[in-house]
Amino acid sequence: MRISFVRCASALRSVLTMSFAIAGLLVTPLAASSQGLDHKAFEELFGEPVTTSATGKPQRASDVPVAMNIITAEQIRRSGAHDLAEVLARFTSLDVMQYGATDFNVTARGYAAPNTPRMLVLVNGRQVYRDDYGRVSWSNIPVQLSEIRQIEVVRGPNSALFGYNAGAGVINIITFDPAHERVSSLTTRIGNGQYREVSGAVTMPVGEYSGLRLSAGLRRERAWQGGYSSYETVFNSDQDPRRSQASADGRFQIRDGIRLSLDASYSRSVSGELQLPGIVVPWDLKSWSIRSGLTMDSASGLWEVSLYHNALDAALAGVPTNTQGVTVVQLSNTAKLGTAHILRPMLEFRRNDIAGSDGTGGDGSLLSVPNTRTSYNVLAAGMMWNWAIRPNLESTAALRYDQLSSQAEGYDAVAGISSPDAAYERNWKTWSWNAGLVWKATEIDIFRLGAARGVVLPSDYDLSAYSPVPLLGLTVFGNPLLKPTTVDNYDLEYRRRVALIDGQASITGFFQNNRGINTSLGAFPSLVSQDDRPRLMPYGIGTSHAYGAEVSLTGKLLSSWDWGAEYRFTMVETDRNPSYADFSGASPKHLLSARGGWGIGRLRIDLYGRYATEMRGYRIRERGILPVEVGDYASLSGRVGLRVSEAVTAAMEANSILNERQRQSIGIDAERRVYFSLRAAF
Repeated sequence: MRISFVRCASALRSVLTMSFAIAGLLVTPLAASSQGLDHKAFEELFGEPVTTSATGKPQRASDVPVAMNIITAEQIRRSGAHDLAEVLARFTSLDVMQYGATDFNVTARGYAAPNTPRMLVLVNGRQVYRDDYGRVSWSNIPVQLSEIRQIEVVRGPNSALFGYNAGAGVINIITFDPAHERVSSLTTRIGNGQYREVSGAVTMPVGEYSGLRLSAGLRRERAWQGGYSSYETVFNSDQDPRRSQASADGRFQIRDGIRLSLDASYSRSVSGELQLPGIVVPWDLKSWSIRSGLTMDSASGLWEVSLYHNALDAALAGVPTNTQGVTVVQLSNTAKLGTAHILRPMLEFRRNDIAGSDGTGGDGSLLSVPNTRTSYNVLAAGMMWNWAIRPNLESTAALRYDQLSSQAEGYDAVAGISSPDAAYERNWKTWSWNAGLVWKATEIDIFRLGAARGVVLPSDYDLSAYSPVPLLGLTVFGNPLLKPTTVDNYDLEYRRRVALIDGQASITGFFQNNRGINTSLGAFPSLVSQDDRPRLMPYGIGTSHAYGAEVSLTGKLLSSWDWGAEYRFTMVETDRNPSYADFSGASPKHLLSARGGWGIGRLRIDLYGRYATEMRGYRIRERGILPVEVGDYASLSGRVGLRVSEAVTAAMEANSILNERQRQSIGIDAERRVYFSLRAAF
C-alpha cells in the first residue's frame, strides 16, 4: 500500500508533539544557558582542537567518549595532499583505498570492498554521501583544502547522532567560520601526468560579527594508465578525470544570541570509479546543494534548526542513469541542567527521491536504465545525555529512533521485472545508540570505554536496480527483500601524555559484530533472468565479526622536529556465504601510517610513509570475474615548502616516490606524481 502524504504528516506531527513534550520537561528547570560553538575561540581557550562530532556538544579532543582523530588546517597544508582522502591516509589508520588518480574508498576497521555503504561523510554536518549507490564520490565534494579548519574522524558507529549509514564511522569536514576567521588564499599547482589546478577562497566581512566566504576550484589530470580491461576501455573508463567546483558560505549575526547561516555549492566531476563486482566505470556527476540554518542561544539552551537540499544528476558511460534529491530538516536543543548534566534532544525529517533517467548507451549495447522512481521518508527522534559524574569521570549516552517508509513507481511497466511497485514499499523501524565513559585517572592518564550500535541501509541501487548490461552479458537486479545492517561495536582505549617524547600515546582495542550484512553489487551472478542473461542480485551473507587494535603515537624533538604514527590491526571473519565483496580479505590486516617533519625559518620538509599487508578482491576481465591479489607494499610521499614571503609559499610535492608504478589496491596501478605549487594568502 502506497505511503500517503497524509500518513507521513500525521506521523511527523506525532513525533514532534511527543519529542517537544519530553524536551520541555527536561530543559525547563535551567538556570544557565548553553553557548554556540566558535571553533577558533574554544581552541585558543583550551590549547587543542574542539569538536561536536562525538556527542553533539562542544568537547576538547582529549575528552571525547569515542575513538577520534582531528586533522588540523596546519596539518592539511603541510601534507602536500591534493585530495581529502589523501589527507586521511597520511594522518589516520583508516582504510583508504585509492583505485585511480581521483578514485578513493574510505572506511574504518576493515570491510574496505568498493562502494560499501559504511562511512558517513559530512561537510559542516551536511551529508555528501550518495544514497543511490551507497558511496562517497570524493572528487565531487565541493570543498577546497585551503578552506578547511579541521577534519573530524570518528572511528566506530555513530548513528545515534548522525543517522543511517554511520556504521563504520563519521568524517565531518569543518570549514572556517567566515564570521570569525578571515581566511583568503589562492593556490596554483602543476605536475606531471598533465596535472593542472587552480583553487582559492576569499572571505569578506559583513558587519562586525558576520562574514561571507566564496570558494572555487578547477582541476584536470591524466588518468592512471596501467590495468584497464577491454570492457573498461569500451566504457571509456580511462578518461582523464576533471572537476569544477564553487561554493558560498555566509554566517550572519541577527542580534545577540541569534545567528543565521546560508550556504550553497555546485560541483561537477568526471572520473572513473571502481565498483563491485570489480569494474571501473566512468561517472559524470553534477551535484548542487543549498542550506539555511538558525541558532538561538536562550534561557532554555542553544536551539539549532537546519534545512538543506542536495541534488545530483548522474551519467555513466555517457548514459543518464538517475537524478537524486535529498531534503533534510533538523532541530535540536543543547541545554544544561544544573552543573553536571547536558541534554540534547533532536528531531529529523528526511525525504529522498531517486528517479531513473530512462537512458540507453548508444544502441543499448552498453547498458540501459528504465524510467523508475523510488522514494523514502525518514522520521527520527533522539536524545544525548552527558553527565559529569565527578570532576574526573564523565559519561555520555545517546539514543535515536528512526522510522523509514519507502515507495516506488514504474516497475509495473518494465518488462523483465518480476517485482511490482508494491514489492518496494517497505517500513523499517530501527534503534541506534552510543554510550561512553571517560575516566581521567591522573593528569596524564585517560581511560575510555565505549559501546555503540549503528545502522547501515542498503543502497537504493541494491534495493531497486534494474539495469541490463549487454556488454557484460548480465542484468543487474535490486533485491527489495534486503534489510538494514546493524553494527554493534565495543572498544576500550587508554591515552597518556608522555613527557619523554613531548607528545601522546594511545592504544584502543575493539570488537565489532555486523548482522544482516549484504553483498551489494558483489553478488555472484545466479539465476537466468527473463532476458536470458545471468542475474546479478545482492543478497545477505549473514553475520560478520571484526576485532583488532589501534595504536597512535605523536611527539616532538627539540624545536624543529615533529613526528607521528598510526597503526591498525584488524581481523574480519564472515559467514561462509561467498561473494565478490570478499569482506574478510578486502582490507589489510596490518596498516601503518607514519610521518615526520622538520622546519627551520622559512623552510619546511615533511615525509609520509604508509605500509599495508596483503589484501584481495575481484576484477572483471576478458575471461570473467577473476581474483586479484595485492601483496604487502610500502609507499612514500612528501612535501618541501619554502615561505618566499609572509604571504607566498612555494612547494614541491610528490606521491608514490619509491616506485614509478606500484600495485596498492585492486584498482589501477598507482603512479609516481610530482607537483609544484604556489600558495598566496591575503
